[in-house]
Amino acid sequence: MFGGMPAKKAEHFWPSAKRLLGLLKPEAMGIYAVVALVLVSVVLNVIAPKILGQAMDVIFGGVVGKQLPAGASKDGFVEGLRQQGQDNFADMVSRMELVPGTGINFAKLSVLIAIVLLMYFVANIFLWLQGYVLNRIVMKVIRRLRDDTEKKLNRLPLNYFDTRQRGDVLSRVTNDVDNVQQALQQAFAQLISSLLTVIGIVIMMFIVSWQLALIALIALPLSGVAAGLIGSRSQKLFSAQWKNTGALNGQIEESFSGHDLVRVFGRDADMLERFEERNEALYKASFGAQFVSGMIFPVMQFVSYLSYVGIAVVGGLRVASGSMSLGDATAFIQYSREFTQPLGQMAGMANMLQSGVASSERVF
Repeated sequence: MFGGMPAKKAEHFWPSAKRLLGLLKPEAMGIYAVVALVLVSVVLNVIAPKILGQAMDVIFGGVVGKQLPAGASKDGFVEGLRQQGQDNFADMVSRMELVPGTGINFAKLSVLIAIVLLMYFVANIFLWLQGYVLNRIVMKVIRRLRDDTEKKLNRLPLNYFDTRQRGDVLSRVTNDVDNVQQALQQAFAQLISSLLTVIGIVIMMFIVSWQLALIALIALPLSGVAAGLIGSRSQKLFSAQWKNTGALNGQIEESFSGHDLVRVFGRDADMLERFEERNEALYKASFGAQFVSGMIFPVMQFVSYLSYVGIAVVGGLRVASGSMSLGDATAFIQYSREFTQPLGQMAGMANMLQSGVASSERVF
């Protein structure tokens, strides 16, 4: 685990991440259960907007139907609109579920709303269960990691400790292991949920309107390129952050354990200068890591807003032309907003995941 790897290895994200995920292999069945629970929750959440769109059609159809004379034929009304040259409005009305002379069908509307509320409730129950199971898995993994770390420390030769600061070794056993735990608990769970949500939303967007789905997906490669460029830079800074954290802890440990010797030989000023240098290095690395990784989310949000504007314009034109119902347009706009949310969440978890991977490299 501590094997004396050079700190620069932490800059290699994917090999380190693969080894970190390898810690979860003994809990494979639990991971499958987590994925299944998340999958059920995601399916319910992505179907709900489509049903809400149907509820919107019921409301809109009732409002329009109320304006028509009772007993009139929907087909006759549509044909009359076409004869008047209002083909777009005729196409729009033809897609509605309406009965001339009647208002909103509140019975059907109530059923649709009840179904949506039930789906959201059940989805959150499964999401809570997923969090419970995953926390138990992570706690078991971290317990084994700490046990393995302790056994490794007891097997290391004395020259290992003679050539390294004790504060740095302690930092690996405590700070870095805790950081790995935090990354697994928060970033890992969020990444699973966000990835499945993106897949589910993309499927539903193509079901509702493949034309609008293509517009929404234009933002995906742009966001991916931006996240990749920023992420590679921030990973190096996170590696430096945890390396400097260990160095600073070693400096503090030496200052306290050798306090008498420092005072006897008059090295107070030298120790203070070294502390300030390492503290400054940690500040710069930490600030840089957080600043650079924090750029991922706003960049991805900006790209998603461009896509959102395009969807709103094209969707409005399709509704006006009668080629798309108002409910489907409403559902798709909801999907487009939910599509950017998991992408933003994955971007927000990027700094935590990168920090955890950098810490895992120091522990390994």
